[in-house]
Amino acid sequence: MPPKYTSADFLKHSYWSNRGKLDVPKERFISYPGASPEADGSLLLGWAGWNHRDQADALVGLIRSRVETGGWTKDDPRFVPLLAGLREVLPWVHQWYGEYDEEWEGNPAEESQAALDTGRAERELSEADLVNWRPEKKTRGRPKKSE
Repeated sequence: MPPKYTSADFLKHSYWSNRGKLDVPKERFISYPGASPEADGSLLLGWAGWNHRDQADALVGLIRSRVETGGWTKDDPRFVPLLAGLREVLPWVHQWYGEYDEEWEGNPAEESQAALDTGRAERELSEADLVNWRPEKKTRGRPKKSE
């Protein structure tokens, strides 16, 4: 049985009202906040109908793109959520795509794992860094007056 969520598990109430307490997505898109190129500040979206292999492929492609053409340096903190997302889908990629795939022309699980391992090593991130990563909480209201 999938885990039950509460409204506290979501950044906004609207996310909770669209998703619900069961881990059954109703939304049509996956958002990748902060992953857009420098010149484009809009929210980057992926299709919620992607399987785990496609999600991993999208994340690996994003990471490579931001290094090669995005101008992100290896120390850029925006890599952490992308690598954490890749780490999150890898168990299913290993489970369902752990063998040679003719269409893929390789082993999706091994290639995705290698991309994660390389990404972590280049940024000197531990497994715990990715497991413990959480989105920044937004504060509401005006900032407090300094005394």
